[in-house]
Amino acid sequence: MKKQYNLTKAEQEVMEVLWESAVPVHTGELLEQMRVKGREWKRQTLNTLLFRLDEKGIVSRKHAYVEAALNREELLQKRTQNILDDFYDGKIGNFFAALTGNTHLKKEEADILNDLIEQLKNQ
Repeated sequence: MKKQYNLTKAEQEVMEVLWESAVPVHTGELLEQMRVKGREWKRQTLNTLLFRLDEKGIVSRKHAYVEAALNREELLQKRTQNILDDFYDGKIGNFFAALTGNTHLKKEEADILNDLIEQLKNQ
């Protein structure tokens, strides 16, 4: 089964704290940081969120410590790929056709897309 990388608002808030930290965070400290941000969660609530994030492959948990397994950019790329696969048959051309409504692009827009395509071909 394909992993889904969509986040609930609560999961996003947890990830923001983890992304701000350069080191793994103890779950007790994470719970306290969430309280400072206005979330009066019980430990089990946080553990449920962390379990879901772990199942999605977005966090890594070891003993009582948790850290982001994906940075913001990696998560965004995976979410974008899911959208491409789910709605556009995995084809960028189908995505661009939907994005533009099959209308003509302005020259400036076409130039930007062409530059991006050239950059990607040369990687």
